[in-house]
Amino acid sequence: MAKKFLVLLAAAAILGAAGCKSSTGPEDETEFIGTWHATVAEYTSLADPGTKVDIIAQGSTLTVVFSSGTFVLTITDPGQSPEAFNGTWSASMDVMTLTWTSGLSGESQFDWSLNGSELTLTGGHMPFEFTPGAPEEAVLKLILVRQ
Repeated sequence: MAKKFLVLLAAAAILGAAGCKSSTGPEDETEFIGTWHATVAEYTSLADPGTKVDIIAQGSTLTVVFSSGTFVLTITDPGQSPEAFNGTWSASMDVMTLTWTSGLSGESQFDWSLNGSELTLTGGHMPFEFTPGAPEEAVLKLILVRQ
């Protein structure tokens, strides 16, 4: 469950980047609306930056669907049923904020960049269990590709 929570936070961050309506945000917000699949969802331990886990490389999938101001993030771990999480998003010129409305609570902020069909979100702080049963603070990096 902790792994899915972390993946959801990552997806939320991606979603936040996808549909903001800020006067200081992307010039064309429609570039973010649609379905995005993660190719990287990497957590780096704050306590030990040499400790990293990419859940996509371990077989999980993460999909984010951005709509105008809302998102749905779906994570599927190997051998598990998909879990969906919902929220709202906003983005400024360089920061995306994902606010969870179901499945998680609170918000996550990420630096973002959009290069063609690839959306990168970095720097979001959230817990991750590098050791089962022992969540610790980590920094999340997501790379999403438009489908």
